[in-house]
Amino acid sequence: MSFWAVKMTWVPVWVLPNINIDAPIESRYFAIVPNNDPRILILTEKHHNFGQFLGRFTDVYNNKITPAVIIRKTVVPDEIEKSGEAAISFRDILVASTIPNSWSLSLVYGNRLNRPTLSNYFWIYPWIIDRNYEYVVAVTPTTHALHEASAVHGQSSPDLGPITLRQNDFDEVLLSALLTRWEKRYLERLPSWEDVALFRSLNIANQACLIPAGPDATIFDFGQIISLWVSAFESLVHPGARGRSSLEMVYTLLEEVSWIDNRCGYRRYTTKSRKNTVRRNIACWIYWQINNCRNNFMHGNPVTSSDLRISRSRRPLTAFAAPLYRIGLTSFLDLSFKKEIPNTNDIDILANYVNERNAFCEPQQIAERAIMRSLVTEEEEERRRQENIDRARRQSRVIRAEINSDTTKI
Repeated sequence: MSFWAVKMTWVPVWVLPNINIDAPIESRYFAIVPNNDPRILILTEKHHNFGQFLGRFTDVYNNKITPAVIIRKTVVPDEIEKSGEAAISFRDILVASTIPNSWSLSLVYGNRLNRPTLSNYFWIYPWIIDRNYEYVVAVTPTTHALHEASAVHGQSSPDLGPITLRQNDFDEVLLSALLTRWEKRYLERLPSWEDVALFRSLNIANQACLIPAGPDATIFDFGQIISLWVSAFESLVHPGARGRSSLEMVYTLLEEVSWIDNRCGYRRYTTKSRKNTVRRNIACWIYWQINNCRNNFMHGNPVTSSDLRISRSRRPLTAFAAPLYRIGLTSFLDLSFKKEIPNTNDIDILANYVNERNAFCEPQQIAERAIMRSLVTEEEEERRRQENIDRARRQSRVIRAEINSDTTKI
């Protein structure tokens, strides 16, 4: 990108000190970029105070860090210029495109190493350079303040280690769909209720992905997180004016998913609604338990840690809420691969089609595999994983023995 292509066409909006990012994520008007992005380099060269501000971030141990930056084009439509929600919704899209995917991968592959499973990674530092690049300012519900950029000692959150977001941390199918809906929501003079509901839901989901509490955490903090997930689902299906969302409407959303693994759609799991017992798919079964948990905690019923666990596998409900939300968005946004197979014998064209279909379906496949883990305990899962490893080792020894035998004969 040339100097003149980026000169003075972007402005910094927020700094995110808990993450670095290896490549920009772009929309038409907003982007999240690394510190070495050409647009940032030009701004820091032209505005000494901004460069000084960005260069004064460390972690809690005083190690220098390079925070990601959300930037915005200088010239934007009035609807975006006047709406503070537009930038917030862009952040919410980033959360929805990473956190559920990370939880799904963690459930399927058994670890959370270097994966962003908490929206705290997208925490926005309260101070930013002002529009004239003279001072740093903080505008929050609790403070309106101004200070010298040279006095800033920016830090990442003490309860998180900074993490680098990679391209494959993003659910690119969901990201693309949400960015398209973002434009409809904020560029249309009268956006549809569905688009308003979608971005309200995404904002609640961002809150649901936060760390429940610090060293003072109790089961009630986790119960509040569960209640936020229910609100995210209910906001997503809300019908608008004079209507009400309900448990049955969320069931309908989850029953309209175009499943890749047909087993996820089997109606073999007992759920209840309005005192009726109905067999539904596994997504509805998980949501039924999440909803019950919310009711118990929010209505002041007696609760124990068992209320926060899946009935069959005893795994935490909070681990499945984000993957289940991705499944709900799959239905809401109709994220199904609609391209027909090419009518050709050309191997390259067919291979490209298969690769494109696989890339599109992969995030949903991971989410489906994740929610299926609700049926087995962690101990059973670990035993199966170890059995697969042992089987692979035995097969490897047999193959090596056959190769050695053939080599000896030669």
